[in-house]
Amino acid sequence: MKLLTTILFFTVSLFAAGINFEKDLNIAKQKAIKENKKLMIMYSTPTCPECNYMKKKVFKDKEIISYTNDNYVSVIMDIKKDKEILPYKFIGIPTFYFADPKDMKLLSKKIGGTREAQFLDIIKQVK
Repeated sequence: MKLLTTILFFTVSLFAAGINFEKDLNIAKQKAIKENKKLMIMYSTPTCPECNYMKKKVFKDKEIISYTNDNYVSVIMDIKKDKEILPYKFIGIPTFYFADPKDMKLLSKKIGGTREAQFLDIIKQVK
């Protein structure tokens, strides 16, 4: 019974895991440089319906979780709380920026939320 409980715990933990979002841009940049990954920066607010859809639905997709965590260091920035340190201008939210962590040069930008398949295509196309 103890073994079954342990297996169940680890299985649930794996499925509960999601995209590893950092909350601090500087920490995310250093981590991305160290791990030789790109940055994915999401501009958001807690009250944004499209942002919350992305968090509740799109970011729960196993393939998106795996690809994102393998290729990016992700950071969420609140456009209200973090407004003094936002690295890029924006029009609406959610906005996703994909950048080189060494010089913060933009590799790509995506405005607005998307469905799972669309988002997966977007993150795979960033060079």
